[in-house]
Amino acid sequence: MELGQLEAFERTAREGSFTRAAEELGLTQPSVSARIAALERELGGELFERGGRRLRLTALGEAFLPYVERTLALLADGVQSVKSHIAGQLGQVAIASLDTTALYMLPEPMKRFRTEYPSVDFTIKLRMNHQIIDALYDGDVTLGLMGAPLWDKNIKIYAHFQEPVRAIAAAHHPLAELQRQQGYIDLENLYEHTIYRVTLNPRITAMVEGIAEQARKGSGGALVYVPSIMTRHLLYQGSGVAILPEQFLMQSVREGVLTYLTVRDMPMLYNETLLVGLRGRELNQPSQAFVQMLRAQWRDLLVRG
Repeated sequence: MELGQLEAFERTAREGSFTRAAEELGLTQPSVSARIAALERELGGELFERGGRRLRLTALGEAFLPYVERTLALLADGVQSVKSHIAGQLGQVAIASLDTTALYMLPEPMKRFRTEYPSVDFTIKLRMNHQIIDALYDGDVTLGLMGAPLWDKNIKIYAHFQEPVRAIAAAHHPLAELQRQQGYIDLENLYEHTIYRVTLNPRITAMVEGIAEQARKGSGGALVYVPSIMTRHLLYQGSGVAILPEQFLMQSVREGVLTYLTVRDMPMLYNETLLVGLRGRELNQPSQAFVQMLRAQWRDLLVRG
């Protein structure tokens, strides 16, 4: 039984396709098929039900997969341990995160971590949700900061955060002035202005897109999609409104540059963020410490239970 066979099996099970597994592994499709066929001969049974549009595991495959995942995870940990030893490191923390989440949830915990663990390497990779899961499986990172919901039973949740989603604009924006006059604004008032669309979880994104669609007239007929890193500067200009997690631009609100808009007929929505890792992979001591620092920093957002 060879490592390449186990990698081909695990990746094919994850992708549900020989072709996609081959692309991810940098191999040809026949090579992946051959490796799995050899593994099946050694085990004495088929691992996949073939013939459908998507490959499905047989009972044998279902029974075998958890052991393969643990084996590959242990191997990745061992390789990293050796690399750290050779490099003289005292450990490392590697986390993959959504860009919006990384911008406001990671700086303060990282600042504290760097003070207490100055000799530990620290890596942050910006990824989408499905890429965060892949990075955990591949051993590229040991922690992920992603949006809910999570359906993968092999991913362990270390913390579940929840915060309100708020409309926000520059303090000198016309809607901010309207709010100062009457204490609130209505949803229809948003339609008269540009809505900056930033990707969040599917439910919130769908709501924002619906509002933005209604606001086409206010934006000159266009939908405006922007990366989260640009949102602050665009809002400062006073030319639009964004709907974002409450904490994302909290500092700018405290400084009086931006203001939250109370939209009385907009449904209350919450952004949910999960701090996760791969089940069965033990976190090193620095990673465990960072988990606790992140939880402590955002303890008011923690979902209990």
